[in-house]
Amino acid sequence: MLNLDTLLLVQVCVTLLTTALLVASACYAGSPPELRWWAAGNLVVSAGLAMSNLDGLPSIFSAVIGYGVIAFGLGLVLRGLRVHGSATLSWRVVAIFTVLALLIPAYFTLVVPSLRGRLCFSGFYFALLNWLCAVTLARQGGWRGIAICVSGFAVLGLALFMRGAHMLRHADPADVPASLVMGMSMLAIPLAQVCIVFGMILMVMWRYAERLRHLSTLDPLTGALNRGGLENEGKRVALRAQRGRRSLAVIMIDVDFFKQINDTYGHPVGDEVLRHLTRMLKLELRPYDLLARFGGEEFVLALDGLDRQAAINVAERLRSRIELELVEIDALSVRYTASVGVVSSDEYGYDLIRLISAGDAAMYEAKRAGRNRVIAG
Repeated sequence: MLNLDTLLLVQVCVTLLTTALLVASACYAGSPPELRWWAAGNLVVSAGLAMSNLDGLPSIFSAVIGYGVIAFGLGLVLRGLRVHGSATLSWRVVAIFTVLALLIPAYFTLVVPSLRGRLCFSGFYFALLNWLCAVTLARQGGWRGIAICVSGFAVLGLALFMRGAHMLRHADPADVPASLVMGMSMLAIPLAQVCIVFGMILMVMWRYAERLRHLSTLDPLTGALNRGGLENEGKRVALRAQRGRRSLAVIMIDVDFFKQINDTYGHPVGDEVLRHLTRMLKLELRPYDLLARFGGEEFVLALDGLDRQAAINVAERLRSRIELELVEIDALSVRYTASVGVVSSDEYGYDLIRLISAGDAAMYEAKRAGRNRVIAG
């Protein structure tokens, strides 16, 4: 027979340790908001569990307010899960969770005193809240990062539901069948708590790893892809175009007399020219096209589905717009032009390195021909 007092002590210790782990993780500078909501929610749940299990407290605290505090804490956890999925949970919904957890236990404590009724309600109600957390996470997708946490919420909800169901069937919580189920549920609860907290921290680590990977592919000045990002994403775009039997065009763009701009106006103005050019080029991009800063003042556009003539038209439109644009920074107004080289997979195949090399050669041909023009390779 499982000793319920020992299992209760284990559950309390695990609750305190997992809560401390979340709080410690949320205390460092720059921690994500969802982690702070999870830590706050677990702290509140721990306080509610303490109120519900401490002897000597008035019944209004242990049998009513304690349940409301637990529900409020779960509402904060659910709010954090929604924030993790780039959504939110209104305080009205959190208040509804809390009020329900106060009213029903108050009825079974003050109006029609029934320990069985109160324990049945708490089992079913908190099971539903934990399953709601599991469903909220599952709908966000990306199972590699959330599977452990979803499993923990699902198991915790199942354990609480089984406890409520057996309390509904057995009038005395101390009889043998009910005690066995109570023991099994109390054994499952700390294991589920460990899975939930481990899963939460894993989700944050996974999110940070994805952000770092994304940042490592971007040019910090312009926000365009850097050469590493171009190499990774460019292969994917080229392969997609090849499989779809579509043309792939590469446009190489280089700012004319960029060194002269830096020498005359200073590097901050030169940086603003590059950012201005990036913003302009992004306006021409479709969701599946690529823009990368290839180096210095040189940029690459990879355009899926454009043949040579269509790419020339795009390049000429860009060149003309660049010539007419005015870059303003502080009290300075600067105009600049660009030389453009255009190549297509129809002539050079789908090897991105070969396309960039041919486009670079066409772009330098445009410079030799007098700059501020488009040359097709």
